[in-house]
Parts: sequence; C-alpha cells; structure tokens
Amino acid sequence: MKEILKHLVETTTLPEDSYLDQDAEILEIFVEEIEEIFVELDPLFEKWYAEPTHQETLLSIRRHFHTLKGSGRMVGAKSAGETVWAVEDTLNRVISGAVPLTATVQKFAKTVFKLYQFKLYPTFKAVQEIDLDLRPLVLIGQQLQQNQSLEPALEELLQLSNHLNSNDVVTGLELSDIEVAESEPQVADVSEQDGQVHDVLEETLAIFIEEAEDHLATIDQFLNADETKVQDYNGLIRALHTLRGSSSMAQIEHVFNASSKVENLFKTLVQEEIVSTSKEISLLTQYAEFVRDYLHVLGRGTNEQLDVIYATFTTAWDNYGFSIEDVADELNPQGMVSKLIELNIDLLLDAEFEFDQRAKVEYPDYIQHLGEQAKQLLEFTNNRAAQGIHDFTSELYAGYQALLEKPELLNVDYAYELFGQAHQEFIHLFDTLAAGQRVILTEEVHKVLNELMAFVQQDVESTSTTVIEPVAEAIVSRNTLQPSLDLAQISQQIASDHQYKQSNTANTNFDDDLLDIFLEEAEELLMGMDQDLNTWSKNGNDTAALNNLMRYLHTLKGGANMISAPFIGSIAHELESIYERVIRQQIATTPQLISIIRLVQDDVADRIQVIRTDKVDYPATATINVLHNIQSLVEGTTVTTTVSEPLVEAFVAAVEEPLSNIDRTIEAEAAAVESATAIEEPSVVDNTDVTVVEQLDTPSLVQEEAVNAVEEAASLLSIVEETFLEEAEEILATTDGLLKQWTEQRSDRSVLLQLQRAAHSLKGGARMAENEPVGAIAYELETTFEQFAVHNFSSNVYDPLLQTAFEWLKQAIFKRDFSNYDGLKKSLASIDYVDVIAQLPTRVTQIDLLNAVPSFEFVQGDGTEPPAMLGEWKETTHLDGGNEMIRISADLVEKMIDLSGENAINRSRIEMDLGQLGNTLNEMELAIKRLADQLRRMEGELESQIIAKHGSENSRYADFDPLEMDQYSSLNQLSKSLAESASDLVDFKSTLAEKIRDAEGLLLQQSRIQAEIQESLMRTRLVPFSRMLPRLQRIVRQTASTLNRPTELVVHNTEGELDRTILERLVTPFEHMLRNAIDHGIEDAEQRGAAKKSATGQIELNISRQGTDVIVSFKDDGKGIDESTIKAKALNLGLIKADQVLDKQEILQFIFHPGFSTAKEVTQISGRGVGLDVVQSEIKALGGHVTVESEIGFGTTFIIRVPTTVAVSDALMVKAGDQQYAIPLAQIDRIVRIAPTALDQYFHSKDDQFKIDGVSYKLRYLSEFLSNQPIPRLSNIGHSLPVLLIKGNSGQTIALLVDQLIGSRAQIVVKPVGQQFASIGAIAGATILGDGHVCLILDGQNIARQILSTKRVTHAADHRDFGRHQDTRRLVMIVDDSVTVRKVTSRLLERQGFDIVTAKDGVDAMEQLESVKPDLMLLDIEMPRMDGFEVTNLVRHHEIHQNLPIIMITSRTGEKHRERAFSLGVTHYMGKPFQEAELLANIQQLLAEKQG
Repeated sequence: MKEILKHLVETTTLPEDSYLDQDAEILEIFVEEIEEIFVELDPLFEKWYAEPTHQETLLSIRRHFHTLKGSGRMVGAKSAGETVWAVEDTLNRVISGAVPLTATVQKFAKTVFKLYQFKLYPTFKAVQEIDLDLRPLVLIGQQLQQNQSLEPALEELLQLSNHLNSNDVVTGLELSDIEVAESEPQVADVSEQDGQVHDVLEETLAIFIEEAEDHLATIDQFLNADETKVQDYNGLIRALHTLRGSSSMAQIEHVFNASSKVENLFKTLVQEEIVSTSKEISLLTQYAEFVRDYLHVLGRGTNEQLDVIYATFTTAWDNYGFSIEDVADELNPQGMVSKLIELNIDLLLDAEFEFDQRAKVEYPDYIQHLGEQAKQLLEFTNNRAAQGIHDFTSELYAGYQALLEKPELLNVDYAYELFGQAHQEFIHLFDTLAAGQRVILTEEVHKVLNELMAFVQQDVESTSTTVIEPVAEAIVSRNTLQPSLDLAQISQQIASDHQYKQSNTANTNFDDDLLDIFLEEAEELLMGMDQDLNTWSKNGNDTAALNNLMRYLHTLKGGANMISAPFIGSIAHELESIYERVIRQQIATTPQLISIIRLVQDDVADRIQVIRTDKVDYPATATINVLHNIQSLVEGTTVTTTVSEPLVEAFVAAVEEPLSNIDRTIEAEAAAVESATAIEEPSVVDNTDVTVVEQLDTPSLVQEEAVNAVEEAASLLSIVEETFLEEAEEILATTDGLLKQWTEQRSDRSVLLQLQRAAHSLKGGARMAENEPVGAIAYELETTFEQFAVHNFSSNVYDPLLQTAFEWLKQAIFKRDFSNYDGLKKSLASIDYVDVIAQLPTRVTQIDLLNAVPSFEFVQGDGTEPPAMLGEWKETTHLDGGNEMIRISADLVEKMIDLSGENAINRSRIEMDLGQLGNTLNEMELAIKRLADQLRRMEGELESQIIAKHGSENSRYADFDPLEMDQYSSLNQLSKSLAESASDLVDFKSTLAEKIRDAEGLLLQQSRIQAEIQESLMRTRLVPFSRMLPRLQRIVRQTASTLNRPTELVVHNTEGELDRTILERLVTPFEHMLRNAIDHGIEDAEQRGAAKKSATGQIELNISRQGTDVIVSFKDDGKGIDESTIKAKALNLGLIKADQVLDKQEILQFIFHPGFSTAKEVTQISGRGVGLDVVQSEIKALGGHVTVESEIGFGTTFIIRVPTTVAVSDALMVKAGDQQYAIPLAQIDRIVRIAPTALDQYFHSKDDQFKIDGVSYKLRYLSEFLSNQPIPRLSNIGHSLPVLLIKGNSGQTIALLVDQLIGSRAQIVVKPVGQQFASIGAIAGATILGDGHVCLILDGQNIARQILSTKRVTHAADHRDFGRHQDTRRLVMIVDDSVTVRKVTSRLLERQGFDIVTAKDGVDAMEQLESVKPDLMLLDIEMPRMDGFEVTNLVRHHEIHQNLPIIMITSRTGEKHRERAFSLGVTHYMGKPFQEAELLANIQQLLAEKQG
C-alpha cells in the first residue's frame, strides 16, 4: 500500500515545516490551543455523524479546522496546515453546495482529526519532526473537491477514521518504515537480483495500469459514440493493439490473451467492412469490464480473484464463437501486404527515393515502368480491404500518363515536389494496411492528390494553348488627352480591385508558419523600397536605387509565390519589369512616373496589410492594367477600362497558379504575361464614345502574334538569366557559412539538408537558364550531400573538394569560366561514401579558397585531394562580419521579462531579510554587552560575599585572608562558564557579520547583473519610431491623392525608440488623425491660393519625451476648426443646451464624441464620426489623453500624451497616512523639508501658492488624491516634513507633501493594475515589496496635471475625515519587561486589527516615543532601568504625548499602587492576568473617547 500511495502522490508537494525553529513559548501556546480544539471537536463529530445535515454543526467543525490551519501555519507547521486546509476547503464546498455531503467526506474529516490528535499533537508537544507523509490526505481532499472517485488505496486510508484510537496504531503513512525498508541489505546476490527484477516488474506494472486507463477511455468513447465512423474503428484497434503490447511487457498474460482475441476480431470486422452488431458491442463491453476489474484487483496486490475474472471473460468469448482461422486469406491484412509486396512493384515502392534522380535521366522508360506497375497494382487491389490503395493508385497512374504526354512537365521543380509527396503518402497507406487498420483517404491525402491533378491538368492546358482567345467584348472609353496627370482617378482605379476581396478567385489558404516569415520579411522590404524610391525621386539618374528596388521586388515576388499569393507576385513582377525598362532607358524618368509607381507600391503595402489582418490575396486586375498602360498614363493619355466579369475570370485564370517556391517554372509565368498582354493590349478606336472590339482572327495578325511570341520568349530568357544570377548570388552567399558549420559539427544532419537544398535550387535555376555545366556540378553536389546523410559520413577528407566545387560554381556563374569542368565532375562522381577513420589535419581543410588564385586541376583517383603544398602549415581565420539574428515570439520575451521581474522581487526580499538579520545581530551584540556587564557585577557580588563569609566554619582556609587566597564556590564556576559562553557568542556574532557582508557583496553583483539582463530584455521590445513612418507617409499620399489635395508629411525627432506593443496600438489612432487632418483641415487648391498659402499642404509630426511620457503632436496648416460649427452640431445632437456656457476647450472636445462629424456627406474617408472617437478610445486605453488646439485660418494641433510602461524602474518610497507608495525617481526634481508650523499655517489659509527658497509653488497634500483628505494632521508633530518637487508636463513645478520618506528602492518591478483602476489617474501601476506586500506606484505627472488644473480645497470635510479616522488602523504601544506578555498581547491585538509597537522597559519606550505617536499605551509597573510610574510621569509632561491614554496592567493590584497610578495620570488600571474581552473593551472605550 505504501508503494501505491508513494506512486499516487509523486506530483503532490507540501511546503517545508519550520516550527522547530519557532520560539518555544509560542509553540507551547499552539499546543495548548490544539488541546482546547480537541475537547470541542470530539463531541461535534459524534453529533455530525448522528445528524449529517445539521448546518450549525458543520459550520462549527469547519471553524475549528480553520483555527487549526491558521495556528499551524503561524508557528511554521506548514504541512499540517495544508492538510487541515484540504479539509476546510472541502467543507467550504460542501456548505456552498458544490460538493455533496457523503460518508467519504465525513470519514476524510475525521481521519485528519484523528491523525492530528494521535500523531501530530504528540509530535508538536515533544518538539519533534513530523514522521508522516501527509500528501495522500491532501490528494484525497483535491479529488473530493473535484467530485472524483477516490483511488482504492486512498479509500483504504480513510479506514483510519475508525481504527486510529491511540498513539501506537500504524497508519501506513510513516516515513521511517519506508526508509528502513529501503535501507535493509539484501541477504544474497541472487535475492538482490530477484528483488531488482521484482522492482522493475512493479514499476512496469504501475506504468501499465496508468496507461491502460487512457486506452479504456478510448474504448468507452467508441462504445458511447452514436454513429461509429471509420476513424473510430482505427482508434479502437490502436487502443487494443497497445493494450496487448504493454500487457505483454508487464507480463500480464490474461490481459494479453484477451486483448489479442478482441484485436483480431475487430481487425477482421474492419477489413470485411462489417458494421459491429450488438453481439460485438456486448463482447467489447465485457472486455472493458474485464480489464478494469483485473487492474483494480491487481492494483490492490492480491491475486486470488484474477483467474475468476479471466474465466468470466473466456466464457463470454466462447459464447461469441469467433475463430481467426475462419478469416479468408485475402481479408487478412498481414497476408495481403505480403502478397502485395510479392508483386513486381519494386520501382513503385522505391519511387519515394528514386523519382527525383531517375525521372528525367531515364525518361520515358522509367515513367512507363511506373505506369505499368501502377496498373498491375490496380488490378490486384480492386477489393474491399485495399480500396483506399486502389483509389490512390488510380490517381497516381493518371499522373504518370500525363508525364508521358507532356515531358516538359519534368522541367518544373514543383512536379518533383508534388510527386514526392504523393509517393510518401503511398507508402503511408501500405503502413496503415499492415497495421490491420482500414485504408482510407483522409483530407490530407485528398489534398495531395488534388494538388497533383490540378498541377498536371493546369500545366497541360497552359502549355497546349499559346495564345488566349480575346474576350468577346470589352467596353473601352474614348482616349482623352489631359493636360496633367489625374492621380485621384488612378488611385480610384487601383482601389477598384477591393471589390474582389470576397470573390471566389481570392486566395485565403496560407501556411501560418510561412506566412509569419513572409510578413516579417515584407515589412523590411517595404521599408527599403520606400527609402530607395525617395532616393530615386530626388535623383532620377540613380541606377543604384533602381537596382535595389528591382532586388527588393524580386525577393517580394519570390516570397509571395512561396505563400501562394500570386496577385502580389504579379504586381511585383510588373514593377520589376518597369524598373528594368527605366534602367535600359526605354521609359523616361518623370515625376508623373514616380507618382504612379508610388501609388502602386502603396497598394502593395496595403495588400500585405490585408494579408496580415484578413488573410486574403485578391485579384489585381486594375493595378496590372495601370502598370501595362503606365507609359500612356505618364504621357497624359488615360485609358479607363471597365472590365466585364469574363475578363476578370480570364485574367485570374492566367495569373492564379499555385506557386510554392521561387524555382517554379518560367513557362507558367510567361503564359501569365502573354495572357495579360493579350487581354489588355490597347485597342485603336475611332472617335466614338463606345466601341465593341471584335475577335481578331486575320492571318496577318496571327503571324504578327507569332513574331511577338518569339521576341517575348527571348526577352523572357534574359529575364530568367538575370533572375538566376541574383538567386545564385544569394544561395552561394549562404553556402560558405553552411559548409563551415558542417565542418565544425558533422553530427548535425540538418546542415547537410540545407546544403542539399541549396545545390538543388542551383541545379533547377541553371537548367531554366540553360546553363548545363553549372546544373551538372550542382546535381553532383546535391547527390554528394544526400549520400553523406544516408551513410552518416563524418570524415573531413573531402572538405577541400567541396570548397573547390563551390568556388568553381562562383567562377562559372558570374565570370562564365568553365575550365576543368570535366575533372571536377569526375572527382565529385568518384567520391567513396564509406567513412574512413583517418582525419586530415584541420588546417589542411581550412584553406582560404576565396583569396587564392583559382586553379582547378585534379588528379583522378578516389576523389580525395591532397593538401596544398604550402611548406609550413598556415592557419587562416575567417571573420564573421554579420551578427546572427534569431526569431523568437513576443510572448516568450514578455515571459522572460516577467521572470526577470520576479527575480528582482526575490532579490529585494533577500535584501530585506539580510537587513533584518543584520539588525538582529546588532541586538545580539547589545545583549552580549549586557550579559558581560551583568557577569562583571555578579563576580563583584560574589567576591563581596566571600569576604563577608571569611572565618566561617565551612572555610577550608580560615588562616588565609580572601585577598591572600582565592576561594571558589559553584557560583564562581558558573560565572566563569558564562563568561566563556559570552566570549564564544562574540565570535559567533563576528562570523555571522562577516558572512552577511559577503552575502551583501554578492547581492550587489547580482543586482548589477539583474539590471543588465532587464535592460537587455527591454531593448528587445524596443523598435525605432521611424519604422512607422513609411506607413504614415503612405496614408498621407493615398488620402491626398484620393481627395486631390497635395499634402506632405514633415516629421521631426524620429530617432527615438518605443515599446513594440505601444507602437502597434498607436498606428490606428495616427492613421485616423492624418486622414482627419487632410479631409477636414487641409483646404482645396483654390482655397489655399486665395488664402495665399503654398499649393502643397503640410502636416508636421513631432515626437518628444517628457519624463516617462511620449508626446506626439500633429500640426497642420489648414483652415482650423470653427467653434461655431462644432457648437451648432453639438446643439443639434442634443449634447448641450442652448443657454449653456462653454469655453473653447470644452467645445473642441465634442469632436471626439462617438458619431460626431461636421462632414456634409459620408465618404470612404470620413463622415461617420468614428475616426476621432477611435483615437480617443485607443489613447485612453493606453492610459494617455488627447488635447486639441486650433486657430481659424492657421490650422489645428492635436497633442497625444502616452505613458511608456516600463518593467523595472527606480523609485522613492513614501508614506501618506498609514499607506506606503512608490514614486518613480525620474519624475522627482528634488526634495525639501518644511517645518510643520509653516505647513499648518499654509493649509489653514486660503493661499494657493507656497514659497520655497524664494520661489512660489502650488503645494498639495498627497492624501488629497488618494484618500480624499486635502488637509494634513500637523498637530503634535515636532519634526520637519518632506515635500517633493515634481516637474509637470508644461514645465511648471509643483510641490507635494508626504508624511514620511521610507527611502529609495532600486529596480522595483512595475506590474499593471488592470482596467479596474484605469479611472484613478494617480495610480500608474503596482509593485511587490520584499515583505510580500503590494505597493501602489503613483503617476507624478498625472498628479501634477491635477494640481495645476484645480484649486486647493481650503477646508476639511469633517464627515469624511471622521470616516477616515474610523477606518485607520490604530497604533498601540506595549511596554513590559516580560517577553511572554509582550508576544501574547501583541498577537491578541493584531488579530483585532491593531498595529503594535513594543518596548522592553521604560527607557526603551521613551526612546521610541520620539519617533512614533501611538494612540494608546499598555504599561507595566515593575521594570528595570525605568518603572511604569516614572514613564507615566514623563509622558504626562511631554509636549506631544501628554494626552496619550495609558492602561496600566500589573500584578500589583493593591489599593496603594492603584492610588499612586491614578495620581500620576494613568487612564485605566487592570490586574494580571487580564481578561481579553475586558482589555479589548477598555481599549475601544478609550480610543472612542479620544476621538470624540
């Protein structure tokens, strides 16, 4: 049973006990308290068992357990406290109705009570360590609270509620028994081995029982299912199969035999496609019950009933009457697989690995053989058992036939990828059949087949059709010459593509992992494109910028095709072509051209944003049309095409091809270009408004199209070559690092895979560019890396050959130098892949080939190159110039920052504990000094007594004077021993002080490291504000072009960094602000001309920091905001009354009201009253605010202030009232101290300014903003008070009075307080102090704003102040020389909600009264150094404490002492021992009288 319990509670933990370190007196009080609880609990349990539903009894029992829990935790008996808490929490749920009251719950409560009474109580009384494992009891409580059925071992444990009636009863939870049993030596080696085997079996058995529960759940799910699906059968067979295997490992023969029978039965049913009837379901139910009962009995450790349980199942099986011999051979899955493999289909089975190498080299024979074997397999699998394989092979056979019809398909790398996936799924189907499961084609398999068929059919169609027939009709408007470029019209034409977002042709299926990579890369590409476009617009002859733009677009096109976003890829391709024509001077660089390209690039950015938010790539018909006609548009001839729906479908069919990587076939791309060219070829029309373009079918036009096709093919080949050069440059730039990485760590096979992919990409690109030598070398390299991985090759003998091969590729691709091609190819082909033991010296394999003169000469042999004859070994170092970057999730960074913050909290707690330990050491030093002084006085007294007793009868040396002969008594010896002990204590104290200093030094180092870690982590969240600028400039351009109001965005101070989260949430408000500025602020060209303003409007964006706030201002030079219009609109909406008087700021705030808009009509830009409402909502959610300033005719300025949340900051800890707060040091200018008389005079006057060092400040009391107390209590305060000077947002400094400075704290961890406290502006966050208390962090800037915007309250609200006094915790000083009295009384008053300060005698009390002001004093009479009468006399003559209530508590209850106390001014007199209720009543009465 102990082993079972030990296994059950492996994951359950209890806190560590510390009651052995507790003060003996406190522990004694705890034991006495337990005894009292036992006396009351015993009859309560009898009553509860008799009347289980009696609520009062249950509440009383729960209350007693609550007391046990609290007392246990307080003294440090934490494990016992957690055990009692499990009972209390269970009873709480019973009382609330969440858990039903059962006999098990009652047994559980009584078991814990009995355990406490007979096991834990004696342990606590004897101050010994708990020798019980209490975790099973906690586990019982957890299972009862979750309404779970208990494990059998736990149920057996509850029998202790009846059996545990004395201290001698064994509970089964004893820790010592387990340790003894584990530590007993084995008698002999044989028995030791048997024991080890037995332990292994026991462990295996325990694992099997745990695992079997999951499989039984699967069986139950099958039995409870309404409709049995094929997947349910497969899951059932897997569960039965696993049960059979694991029972065999655990050597449980009965379960193994039963599982084998049932598994064979259901495999047969699946293969014969027979739906299970009630007989099979009944048998399966019998089997599940058999396994469950068998495991239950087995778990108890008894074997008597196992044979009976198995016999019951055997009877049920025999009654069913199934025999595996009756199954036909053709339906036996294992036999069918064997027969299938006996067929001559080896090529088909190996195609998964051989297709890539043999398909093109051995064409068409290899493909024909595959087709023949597939056809043979079709004939054999035409039955129920292998129907899935039959259907799959049928589709695969069709694919092979398509390859025979169109051999050019094998020129496309995508074909190898698709056939590779299909061949992998083909093998998986065989594996499924071999496992005895039904072979079905899942959704994933259908997806692979559909992609394969779509590719084959689409390629057949696109290659068989050279020219797409023109569309039947297209309505084309008449060409009209315009004097200037109408950007607004072009922008609307581009925006017309938005109508296709919801169309069937839009692509919404993206791979999430690839999409994240693409979006991150696209963001960087867009920034680069925007910068280079600006550079090109300033200098039209800058070809470097154009080349960069082409490279960016080429990368973007490849990434878009990789994620199946062909429409973005098409736009990028068209833009790339335009830049190429500009470089070749086929298109002139003009401002109109740059403007159109900028609009298209903005549209690309918008499309990427749509993919990010909505995951849609929609057709780009209008955008492609604009790019095709860009030259005519630049020249001023606008062609506006309203495309009919068939035209859109034709274009989409031409463009939308599922591209998966950059190596896709150029034929499909050429077809798309041809299609688009054929569709959108500008037609020559007459001077009529509408012309119908007829189909072109004359022979001359056909001939002309053929000529154009040839020219276009040549142009495409040149584009392919340029593309290959760019791609090869990128690939070869990575191979050097990959090859170096593999040479350093040859066990990493993923590097070999990357090298193989690089060689594969080079091979495909070279073949498309018709560069056969490069393709052949790349193919050899691809084969080499593949074989390295297959043979686990780890020798370094071929490293120079590989480096030489990559160097040859660079020379061949970029310099067209193909020298020694045959020698290199033969060397690569003759590599021996058998690993060798010998390793060449490292320096031989690290020759710097990049700087050496290329010389590619080879000695034919086994492919191994000898080391270069360098004479002396030469070592070359390779410098890695770039910093490696890794991608990690934002959630992980946030978690790391939180953990770093928690680490800082723990460090502060350790610092606090060290400080307390240091204080304890100081007290220890004082105690040692007192002890030494007392010992000296004691020795003096002893010597005096010895001298006085000289000459007595007992003196052994009567004839010697005490001064002539030292005489010792037992007291002398004790005093000497005490003196030695005191000396030892001094040594201990010195050692501890030294250790504390070392720990403080380590903590200081840890603090520095923690600060660096935190700073580094915070930097990972920071992004430059400039990252947002391209998007904002794009918004300005788009809105300006739509409204035809030329506007430029001027940005200042963008070099700062912001938290990524804040920056992302600011994007939407900024966009609305910019749109609003252009639509409502910037005037039309005519109005700006009349107002003598520049033709181009200007919006200034200024970013600055103030303290921890970020301030962003938007200033436009438009017409400003008309207050009268705003007021009229607000009056019309009923927001204000006609006679209501409002200032300018209040009127302007209405523009942020939801639904408020002064626009006359609703457009796509504005008119709904949503934009500024979104701005204010988002800024408020970030804890910021928006202000607006406007001047008619000169423009409007919006100022946004957002606090930057930091995870860690330095702060000053202050006290206001009885609460502690933190104020960030960055917000505090300086601190001054002011006399209380001056402060009292100010706060009771009507002045609003207070002079400090000759300067006037607005002075407020901190509690005014936190607890509604504007005037501080300054009476009876003799020391100066601290005033903080905080600089406000507008540059003015305010003064803030606090009650006390606690000190500065470095690196406090800022925690958010949530939306509930968002309305309390003074609170910025919270932190956890070293002692575990929560401390609010104040926002000094917000308090400064409140002080500057409001007037000071010059009178106190009495009722509020009275209420505050009622709620304030009272401070009581206890003065007594007895430690016990001080501790017991402190505990009593703390439980009643009082704060306590203690003094050990009168002198200590008077010293503390100089720094604290208690509300009441409890005073003893007889104390060393200063008695109670003297203390009373001093207090009554003290300037501050003369009215302090004093209760004198003493054992001297005589009338004489009482009269003396009252004559000195004692308020109340009580005797010891006192009654707690009487003391509390007297305290409450005196405090009430004092307050009244």
